[in-house]
Amino acid sequence: MKAHPSIRRRLLAMLIFAILAVWVVVLLLVYRSAHHEVEEVFDAGLARSARILTALLLHEFEEEQDVADEVRAVQREVGSEDLKSLPHLIDVLRRYAAGHAKEQLKLSIATMDVEHRYGSGLAFVARFPDGSVMMRDRSAPDIPPHDDGFADVLVGNARWRIYTLTDKETSYVVQVGERHAFRSELVNYITRNSLMPSLVAVPLLAVLIWAVVGRALRPLQRVAEQVASRAPQALGPIDDSDAPHEIHSMVCALNNLFARVDAAMVRERQFTADAAHELRTPLAALKTHLQVARARTAEGEARRSLDQALDGVDRATHSVEQLLYLARADAEEAKAIVKPVVNLRDLVFDVVAAFSQQAFQRDIDLGVDADQRIEVHGDATALHVMLRNLVDNAVRYTPVGGTVTVATGSAAGRPWLEVVDNGAGVSPEDREKIFDRFHRGSDERAAAATGSGLGLSIVQRIADLHGAEIRLDDGPEGRGLAIRVLFPAA
Repeated sequence: MKAHPSIRRRLLAMLIFAILAVWVVVLLLVYRSAHHEVEEVFDAGLARSARILTALLLHEFEEEQDVADEVRAVQREVGSEDLKSLPHLIDVLRRYAAGHAKEQLKLSIATMDVEHRYGSGLAFVARFPDGSVMMRDRSAPDIPPHDDGFADVLVGNARWRIYTLTDKETSYVVQVGERHAFRSELVNYITRNSLMPSLVAVPLLAVLIWAVVGRALRPLQRVAEQVASRAPQALGPIDDSDAPHEIHSMVCALNNLFARVDAAMVRERQFTADAAHELRTPLAALKTHLQVARARTAEGEARRSLDQALDGVDRATHSVEQLLYLARADAEEAKAIVKPVVNLRDLVFDVVAAFSQQAFQRDIDLGVDADQRIEVHGDATALHVMLRNLVDNAVRYTPVGGTVTVATGSAAGRPWLEVVDNGAGVSPEDREKIFDRFHRGSDERAAAATGSGLGLSIVQRIADLHGAEIRLDDGPEGRGLAIRVLFPAA
């Protein structure tokens, strides 16, 4: 069986796909924006750090110049010759100069001892105008000299973002560097924390969408249930009071279709009923005239012709009666009738008694197997017609000297009614067609029988009216046919 696509699943899939697509686009935009902002902030930090470090180095340079100026001033005042005679002063001057050099070394050591999570990813280098290193961070790699400004360099296996600043007055060069990995880590952290709530919300949103879509499609489901739960004969309009706008036109089209089909069926039933009714009167008159003519005719050949004519009239009358009842059954099918309790055992005895003379004339053993009272809810007249057609078929198609048994009982709480004969039976290919209208079988015995081909069609229609199931099986010892009508459980 081909699986049909579900509007609910398709709509849910499309909405979830759209949400995920938007989420991916937002992810890219957030990542790009975070990357840009992090680059801007970190580059500004590098430039600011380089300027601060340059200012500190200039301060140290100015202090060295002041010390040198003071030493030279003392030397000028004392004089080089007199200074040699003052070894104590020379020692003081040396210690003074050495003290300033040591202070500068302490500053470098302090910077090297700072430990931080990102300590190994931050570095600075100060160079003299000749390019030699004046001061260097312990974690700083071997950063090559570079032009002023920002640059991306590959040192070892790591990418570094460096900023180079050269003082125009002293030509001191300061380089401040930062590993790109830390920037990427921060960008990923910002992106992840910005979008993680949205990602967690996607499954919850999917559940909410599933519930909302299901609730929105509930009117459509109700319309589908109305159509699915209808009986084949129910051709009234579908209630479109809560039908959504999108399917309102479809519901209106279905109602128009039902109205046209109902009108066509009413016309068909009316035509069948009118035709059958109009045919009954002339057939009855024709039969009366034939019976009168047969009673006044003494010649044997003429009497045989009149007997055949009477048989033909009886056959036509039977067909008309069947058509008339079939039209009535179609009309009853469209009505919700109240079904009283019917005793199947009494029904069996009534029908068998009605066919006993016909069975006796054909030397057929017509028996009953109904020991207990079996009750069903149904229309007594319709069930009587159904059983009459079953027994009539069995008596007609069973050869002379055969046996027909009408039985009733209950199995698993379901009442049943059965007619069994030991005739020629029905071929498997014909079993699927015997309930069709005007189908009379394909064998010679069926062709020779005086039936209309409507009996089993009426049986099927009455069974449908009562919600019963018809089962076909072989007769006793594999011969004949057993037709069982299985009614719903009480």
